[in-house]
Amino acid sequence: MYRLAISISGLLATIIGYGSASAEPVGNRQVELQARSNLLANDDGWNLPPGSSFNSISASINDEGKVTFPVQIVPIGGDQSNTGVGLWFGAHGMGSIVALHEPPVDGISDRVSINENGQVAYYTWQEGGTYRLRRFDEQTATSSIVSTLPLTPTSFNGQVISDAGVIGYRAGLGSGYGLASTGAGSSVLHIVDNSVEAGPYAYIYTPAMNAQRRIASKVSIGDFNHNEIRSFATDGSFTTVAVDSATSPASPYDRFDNGLAYNDAGQVAVVLRLTAGSVRAIYRFTPNGSGIDATEIARVEATGTIRNIESFAPAMNDNGLVVFRAQDANGQAIYAGDGTTLVRVIGKEDAVDTDLGPGRIGQHIDNPTAWPIFSGAPGVNNAGDIAFIAALHPEGDSQIEWGTGVFVAWSAGDVIFSDGFELP
Repeated sequence: MYRLAISISGLLATIIGYGSASAEPVGNRQVELQARSNLLANDDGWNLPPGSSFNSISASINDEGKVTFPVQIVPIGGDQSNTGVGLWFGAHGMGSIVALHEPPVDGISDRVSINENGQVAYYTWQEGGTYRLRRFDEQTATSSIVSTLPLTPTSFNGQVISDAGVIGYRAGLGSGYGLASTGAGSSVLHIVDNSVEAGPYAYIYTPAMNAQRRIASKVSIGDFNHNEIRSFATDGSFTTVAVDSATSPASPYDRFDNGLAYNDAGQVAVVLRLTAGSVRAIYRFTPNGSGIDATEIARVEATGTIRNIESFAPAMNDNGLVVFRAQDANGQAIYAGDGTTLVRVIGKEDAVDTDLGPGRIGQHIDNPTAWPIFSGAPGVNNAGDIAFIAALHPEGDSQIEWGTGVFVAWSAGDVIFSDGFELP
C-alpha cells in the first residue's frame, strides 16, 4: 500500500462527517494509490494485469472506502494480442479485476457507480452496438446482466445505483432518449424527448439519480436554446431546480454544463456560466420547502484561486460537499468546497507515494488540453474521501512516464488502513 500525508487544513468538520459545525481543521489528508496502469514498454503497472490500460475514465467510491473503476483493455491470460474489458474492485491498495468480459464484448462504460452494499452498475457493448446494463455484486463476486424489461434501451448513459439496488440512467430509445430507472421489481420511463414521443423535451443530457428514485438532468425545452435543470419522479412530475436566461430573462445563469451531481438531500451541483460577465462557476442548489436556495461553491477569477473550471461533472456527497476539477495558478487541480470553505485537494506537481517510490502528479508535456493530468471526474463519499485518477512521473524527472494511478485522498489523517481487506 502506498500513501502520503498532505496538509489541507480548513475543511469544516460537518462536511466530512465529524461532530460539530465549528470550522476546525481536520489535520492531514492521506493519499493512497489503489492501482496503476502503464505501457509495457515502460513497466508492468501495479495491481492490474500487465498491459492493462484505461483512458478518460472515472472512479467511484462508497462509504466503506471501496473503490471501483472500468478498465478498457485487459489482456486475457496474459496474452497481449487477446484482450477484453474489465471492472476493478478493491480498497486500501488491494484489489483486482473482478469481472472480465471477453470478445465479442468490445467496450465498457467510462464511469461506474457503487452503492453501500458493494453493488456496481456499469454497461458493456459489443460489435453491432448491442449494449448491456450490468450489476456486479460484491457478496456473490459475480457480474450479471440487468433486465430492463419492459424497456429495451439501445444504449445507456449516466448510470447510478442506489443503496436499494435501483439503477437510474439515460436510455437510448431508437432516435431519441429517455430518463429511466430499473429496480424494485420495475423498469419505468420518467420522461422521454420529443424524438420518441411528442412533448416539451428537445434533448435530455447526462443525468444523476438519488435514493428517492428521482432523476435530475439538464433538459432542453422546446429547442436547444432554452435549458433547465429539473428533477423527475417516476411518473414524470418534476421540480424545476434552475433555468437559463433564455428561458427567464431574470435568471442569473446563462448556460449549464451537460452533467451534474445529485444527492439524497435533493441537492444538485452543476457547473454553469453566469449571465453577468460570462463568468464560469459551480453552484449547489438546495430545496428549502418553498423554493430553491443557490450557493456558489467557486467561480473563475483571472487572478483568483480558481482560474478555470474544467468541463467534467462535479461529484457531491449527502452533506453537500462538492468536488470538481479545476485549474489554479499552478495548473490542474482537484478542489472541494461547501460554499464557505474551498480546499485544494491535490494538483499538478504534488508529491505522492507510489509502488515505484516517491512520485509527482503531472504530465511530461505541460499542455492541459492535449495532455490532461487528471482523468474523468472525481468521486466522493459521505465521509469526504475523494477518488481520483491522475498521471504520474518520478520525483525530479517529469520526462519519465509512470503511467496513470487511481488514488483515494482520505478525509482525515487518523484514517485506519484496513490491511485485512478481503477481495470478493
